[in-house]
Amino acid sequence: MLKYHFFFILFGISVFSCSEKEQQKAEPILPPNQEAPLTILMREMYLDMEEMKVSVETGKAIKNYLKKHNGILTARPTDPKVKDMSFDLMAKGYMESLRVLENSPPELLLANYKILYSYCIACHESKCPGPIKKITNLQIE
Repeated sequence: MLKYHFFFILFGISVFSCSEKEQQKAEPILPPNQEAPLTILMREMYLDMEEMKVSVETGKAIKNYLKKHNGILTARPTDPKVKDMSFDLMAKGYMESLRVLENSPPELLLANYKILYSYCIACHESKCPGPIKKITNLQIE
């Protein structure tokens, strides 16, 4: 009789745990910051920086990204605490260095690109360090 009770208890536990796993699989797991406009913009800015890097390395003029990247000043972040005075200063510095880069003569493209890149790294070091490893791919030696 004890064997039957043990069997039913074991069977019940296995059915419950399987059904719980199925419920967990049915729910999609989304990154917490997927919908924040600043996050989306930052991903686009990264792709734009890849284009800029290629342009700098080949000595070509930089396309105009000012209007698009200006959203860094107004886009809503995942964590509202991120947008403080230091963020605003770094964002404005980034925008100014982007303006300078876009208007650079060929001989200053590399130097001005490095300044723009340094704004990205500095801001992410103090505000959102997660993407730094990826951002370092944008560096030009």
